[in-house]
This record gives sequence, C-alpha cells and structure tokens, in this order.
Amino acid sequence: MLPEFCEPGLMCTLKLLTHQTIMNGIRYYPIAGLAFLVLWKAGAPYFQRFRIQLRPLKNERVWYEIRYSFVTLLVFVAIGTYSITMGMRGETALYLDIFKHGPAYLIFSFLLLIIWHETWFYWMHRMVHFPRLFRLIHLVHHKSTHPTPFAAYSFHPYEAVLEAGYLFLFVQFVPVHPIVVLTQAFYAMLMNIYFHSGHEFAPSGWTRGRLSRWFNTSTHHNMHHSHVNCNYSLYFNFWDRVCGTNHPDYEQYFESIKARSRPTAPGVNPAVRTFATINTIETSNAKVNLSPERETAG
Repeated sequence: MLPEFCEPGLMCTLKLLTHQTIMNGIRYYPIAGLAFLVLWKAGAPYFQRFRIQLRPLKNERVWYEIRYSFVTLLVFVAIGTYSITMGMRGETALYLDIFKHGPAYLIFSFLLLIIWHETWFYWMHRMVHFPRLFRLIHLVHHKSTHPTPFAAYSFHPYEAVLEAGYLFLFVQFVPVHPIVVLTQAFYAMLMNIYFHSGHEFAPSGWTRGRLSRWFNTSTHHNMHHSHVNCNYSLYFNFWDRVCGTNHPDYEQYFESIKARSRPTAPGVNPAVRTFATINTIETSNAKVNLSPERETAG
C-alpha cells in the first residue's frame, strides 16, 4: 500500500512515520511469526525432517532476535520516511506517474534493483566481516548461530542502516516508481525470512543444476551463520562463485540434509550430529567468542 502523499511539513512527516511504522510492522512480525509458529512450533513434528541444524532452539535467543528486529524496523521506518519526504520534494529519481516510462520499464527497474541489491549486499557483507567491523556491527546478527525467521531483521542499528543503504542510493539516481520499490522490499523481506528459517525445502540436486545452482538456498545462508567466513551472497550464487567464497562443502552438506528429509528415509534421529563447523562459537550469557578470519575484500 502506497503512503498518502502530502505537502512536506511536520504533520506530513508524522503521517508518513505512522504509515511506515504500521506497514513495516504488519508486514514483518506476522509473516516471520507465522513461519516460526508453523516450522518450529505447531508444525514441528512434520517439518523436523527439513531442519538444517538438529540441535534445539534456545528461547532466549529467539527473544533476542525479536528485540533486535524491532530496532531494525525503527531504522527502516526512519530511512523510509526520509526517502519518501525527499521524493515528494523532487530530490530523488522517484516518479509517481506509473505510465511515465511504460510497463516494460517497471519490470526492468525491478530486475535492476534486484541485481543492485545483490551486489550491494555481497560487498557490504564482506566489509562487515573485517574483524573490527564484525565485532562493532555484525556480531549482533551472528549471535544467531542457529537462526529462526526472526533473525531476518536481527541487526545492530548501524548494520540496519547499511542494509537499507542499497535502496536509499538507488532512488537517488535511477528513475523508479514507488510500486517497484515496495514490491522489491517486500520480496527481499520474504526471501530473508526464508533464508533464516532454519529449514531447507529446495529439492535434491538444486546446488548442482545448470540453472538452479545460481540461486541460493536456505542451507547456503544457514552455513554462513554456523561457519561465519563463507557464503556471503543473498539471492544469487554469483559473487560467491566468482570470488571463491562458497564453503567448499556446501553442495555435500546440502545433499546430506536432503537425504534425511526424504519421506522414505528412517525417522530423524535426535542424536544425529550437525555438520562440523569451521569456527567454534561459544555463547555464555552476553559474551560471544567469535574470531572471523582476516580477509581482503576481493
């Protein structure tokens, strides 16, 4: 739903803030909450065979993700309100006449925004894995070593700004209709929730298919949370392949998960160990010991 455009001013800003708060809140929490309820609670007996990691969740970690998601939503609301205000003043490339550039351009701008988001995310993600930035910014997100759908927006406020940066920069330079921006933002949220769901539903052979291997899986990002220094990309497996940052056992790990998710396979054995991680992450109260490898971007 598009916001009601108004004459820039204090009342208009308050109206936009209210709209952005409601829209972000009713999009994120119900969808992430429903995914969590179905996969981890009500439907847990059935969906257990699709789990990527078999160890149990810690309730305090789930509440941690919910709290930080709220902080992220506030940051997104502030940036969204500022961007819309700039657009109403004619200070961005946003345009309101949906027929101005034709329907073909709407599709083109959506695809361009997806590609730009992927590129921005990969290199921003590599950047926040530099040791100092990791501890300052990215550690909040990586405390979720066994993520749930609520980890999708569980960011430090500084990282939330970086996460939204791709959209803010895009609308400054590329003519785009608000419908495209809202659609892409909603799509990004859905994919982010799925990638943090802790469950894998892609079919066996996905990571080796001629076309499908270029599209990431939930396992791909889950391994990033458990292994830390690998699998940095978002929607597509392009930059990880080009830069050699896929985990070397990604395909093998994916197939091992699919092997135990087959209906004909024996019941899930709770004693089965999850895939051995490269980085051991120990959490004790608020203290987390993470040692990301020093890397160079590129």
